[in-house]
Amino acid sequence: MVQLWCQGRCFHSVAAVIFDKDGTLADVAHYLRWVAIARAVKIAEHFPNLKETLLQAFGVIGEHLDPTGLQAVGTRQENLIAAAAFVATQGIPWIAALERAKAAFSEADREFTVKAALTPLLPGVIELVQRLHGLGCALAVISNDRTIEIEAFLDTYHLKPFFQLWQGGDEPPMKPDPQVFLRVCDRLGVQPEQTVVIGDADSDGLMARRGGAAGSIGVTWGWHAPPILNYCDCILASPLEMQIIPEEN
Repeated sequence: MVQLWCQGRCFHSVAAVIFDKDGTLADVAHYLRWVAIARAVKIAEHFPNLKETLLQAFGVIGEHLDPTGLQAVGTRQENLIAAAAFVATQGIPWIAALERAKAAFSEADREFTVKAALTPLLPGVIELVQRLHGLGCALAVISNDRTIEIEAFLDTYHLKPFFQLWQGGDEPPMKPDPQVFLRVCDRLGVQPEQTVVIGDADSDGLMARRGGAAGSIGVTWGWHAPPILNYCDCILASPLEMQIIPEEN
């Protein structure tokens, strides 16, 4: 077990750390902005007046992406439903609106077929992961991204040997439902109170709090404009700020 020190706060007897992926391990800000724009453009081919509204809804702000917005935090399905709702405001029946949004998303997806290659590791992350693993911490990923994308990311950046399991948003429940956290703890063979969650969104902090985790560490190192995090126990701007100290049994 280890102690994790974060801004003067210490989490004792930590046996496991659960990471978010996008914005925590992976640099996704530019990628997600490109995807949001592509989706809005495809829908705007049929409904030109919706383009700016969709971009705003997805969280595209000039050259950047809102780290707390729909595209950054929401699942693909949540983004799809939101887009379809805007299409429906154009007098399109719901099922037809949903099908048009699905078609637009599929067309946009074909422009970004290899997500892992476009979302590199964030600076300092590999050193943090290696340090935790080397001191005996069990490591896992809980992400609202698809499981296949998590696995591709871990493969691409040679992280698989460090992680015992990973859970995607295509296997409900999803964050911030504490059941996903509790299920991962059970699979890791650790108690929730021995586990710390590290992520860049309120969904991570809420999941940890509701699941009885030892605590949650919010991170801002993946974004140009640091996200406002209301449910994390402490917040770090760099992986290098975290102190990891072996704990005697």
